[in-house]
Amino acid sequence: MSNFVKFGILGCGPRGMQMARVLQLLPDLAALCAMSDTDPVNLKKASREFSGVSFYDSSDALIESGLVDAVITEIPPAVHTEYVVKALDCGIHVLGEIPAVDSLEEGRLLWEKVNSSRALYMCGSNPHYRAKTALLIKLKEKGLIGKVAYIETEYMHDMRTCNDEWRKTYETCRYCTHSLGPVLRLLDNDEFISVACMSTGDHFNCGRDHNAMSALLKTRKNVVVRFLTGFALPYAGPAHTTKIYSEKGILELRNESARIWLEDLNGFSARREFLEIPLTPQSSDRPGTMKILDEGLFRAASYGHNGSDLLMVRDFVEAIWKGSLSPIGVKDALAMTLPGIYAALSAREGGAIQQIKYPWT
Repeated sequence: MSNFVKFGILGCGPRGMQMARVLQLLPDLAALCAMSDTDPVNLKKASREFSGVSFYDSSDALIESGLVDAVITEIPPAVHTEYVVKALDCGIHVLGEIPAVDSLEEGRLLWEKVNSSRALYMCGSNPHYRAKTALLIKLKEKGLIGKVAYIETEYMHDMRTCNDEWRKTYETCRYCTHSLGPVLRLLDNDEFISVACMSTGDHFNCGRDHNAMSALLKTRKNVVVRFLTGFALPYAGPAHTTKIYSEKGILELRNESARIWLEDLNGFSARREFLEIPLTPQSSDRPGTMKILDEGLFRAASYGHNGSDLLMVRDFVEAIWKGSLSPIGVKDALAMTLPGIYAALSAREGGAIQQIKYPWT
């Protein structure tokens, strides 16, 4: 392998283009060498922006080109696993887009393939790298949260005008990794064991099967999590919100800010009111004495989902070079993906409770 990792991107849609730009911010670590898309319009658009890159009209052609050390899969969820497996079989490292798999059978296949491959697989869950997740983990590590009893987490994104065909019928509860991934980081050594979910259907005749889907999950340690996806509702977004009820207080996390009330932080609030903590790089009014904040990380978060894409790709490349464990491995990927598939099964059965099973159990 050369002095940097040679990347190919499967998919030249908006997400693929964004990841291509992210790679250009890491010239000492990564080189964008190839891109593919089945849509000639997308290929032409990409070719106008990125010079010195080879373009292919299929993901198979790119994988078989021999030009790349690693690929990023920015293609529809129904084919994520297919091309992750094809790349791994060719010894190509994979940063796999979320959701990690589209079916229970694919979950078992991905588990087996990743564990038998010499190439590295990393789940491309950028919410793990968001500032609000970093804050949540720092609060936990300092013992400020304590035991958790109940969580509410939502992903709201008005996509009624989006033209992607797969989104029109997609059961949005499957798109759960943005919400459940950070939750599982908080609830380490725990996993979801059951779920019940319901769909609203389409009340607005907007051409989507679901305005929203709401799921109630329970973990092995009896933590209850309510999870909502609203992709066909009027909303100024996208927005990821999480509300955590713990023995030491309440945390409300949003993309750009946190609102917390924790017993051990009362020193910052004489009137016992909530602390409002901005998380964007431009904000300078965070409590100056609050040492739990990682200013360097938060202030660097200025590109690609507030910097999270850049941090994620950097970790992926460094894991390849060091031969270290995947920063977000296949077990993490399936632990935050499979509950959404079981939620979809529940919604099809009118909200019947589903017991969640994993390939490692």
